[in-house]
Amino acid sequence: MVKVRFFDDETLEGNAQDLDLDEPDFILEIDDPGGLENSEIAWIPLSAVKMVELPMIDQEVEAQGRKVAIRFLDGEVLRGHTAGEIKRHRYGLSFNLHPEVSGAPRRLAVPFSAIKALFYVREFDGRLDEEHGLPSEAYLARRTMAPLLDVLEEMDALSRLHRGGLLSDSEYQSKRSQLLEVL
Repeated sequence: MVKVRFFDDETLEGNAQDLDLDEPDFILEIDDPGGLENSEIAWIPLSAVKMVELPMIDQEVEAQGRKVAIRFLDGEVLRGHTAGEIKRHRYGLSFNLHPEVSGAPRRLAVPFSAIKALFYVREFDGRLDEEHGLPSEAYLARRTMAPLLDVLEEMDALSRLHRGGLLSDSEYQSKRSQLLEVL
């Protein structure tokens, strides 16, 4: 059972089929025991997702990692201590996070399209919550309404890697073809 949180703070819970941050999308079988929702299955692009809360594999995971602050593009900041390694995938990060203050650890998957950066910090922000500032809605509307921009950004990145000699001609053509299939 996973909990998917979108940019507009809508959440869906269910069973994720083949959720893999190395793929651009996944299928979610929606868990709605009351039958209130009309939807049974959702095909979800990672570019629409802010974060996914995954089931904890090991409940006894200790916060032995570093202090991190994840700054989302809408201005929200998630702070805590990492437990174990932060795994980098093609489309995002997965990690265990113990909250800054108190609470149960969470296993999260966060798409790159949702974050500005993950910062390793010496100390957490000591300001009051009211002084942190509010998330901006300006980016939210622009980002979620333009998935073509994601494809164009990836095409540009592929071109830079090819021009820089990091991708051979055949690798470039193969990756470009895969990307164009998304359209």
